[in-house]
Amino acid sequence: MKDEKSAPESGVKPASTADAAADLRLIPEFDGATQPVTEWLEKVELVCRLRGIDALHVVVPLRLTGGAFAVYQQLDEQDKAGYETIKNGLISAFAEDKFDAYDRFEKMKLRRGEPVDVFVAELRRLSGLFGGMSDGGLACAFVAKLPETTRRVLRAGSRVESMTLSELISRARAVLADEEETAMAGATGAAARTSAAPPRVTCHSCGQPNHLSRDCLAARGQRERGGARGSRRSVRCFRCNRPGHIASSCPENDGGEEGSAPASSPGLQ
Repeated sequence: MKDEKSAPESGVKPASTADAAADLRLIPEFDGATQPVTEWLEKVELVCRLRGIDALHVVVPLRLTGGAFAVYQQLDEQDKAGYETIKNGLISAFAEDKFDAYDRFEKMKLRRGEPVDVFVAELRRLSGLFGGMSDGGLACAFVAKLPETTRRVLRAGSRVESMTLSELISRARAVLADEEETAMAGATGAAARTSAAPPRVTCHSCGQPNHLSRDCLAARGQRERGGARGSRRSVRCFRCNRPGHIASSCPENDGGEEGSAPASSPGLQ
């Protein structure tokens, strides 16, 4: 009779179904493109070690999808029974070429909002693929790949040559936080000024901005000039009661001298 207390042949320590499902969810699915294969395998090994799981060859295929699962399916049944053969197969299919890794390392630049620690970890990972780099070399590469303004502030405020990589990371993190705070304050002030500005209006009479038609000086001047010409034609003299001139220009003024007709009425002599 089989001993009930003996460990299962699969190599996985006794656990409830719920615990086993929770353990699997700790390992992200891998399709060969979402993340570096070596990084994913390291996480698989870490989770299995912490959860007491020995049969990695059983766990790995359960978290493979897409192209990665297709690679697993192409392995021989004998190879599927061992974790190392599965691991080597995945690395052969998806590991980065050292020349590609170096090219990506050279082109990397820290983007605004990107966590500094994640950026440095990726630099370290890529450098490991093409032969590795000392902390001093990584420190120089890290400073060179910072945004221009951040790099100037960092080098002006301290002697970066004498700082370790961890000190440079801490200092750069503080500078980036100050720059982000300044940018947010500037954006908030600009938004406040924009919201406080009066809406732009255009006059329908002259087509010029910043006033209404009822306040238009050009339209008012035209109305006044038109009104003056009209009033000259309809004006009536209080002395002789004839139209076209006013009393001061009336021909019947005392003295017997004819007054001149108004300039706006050349036909009245």
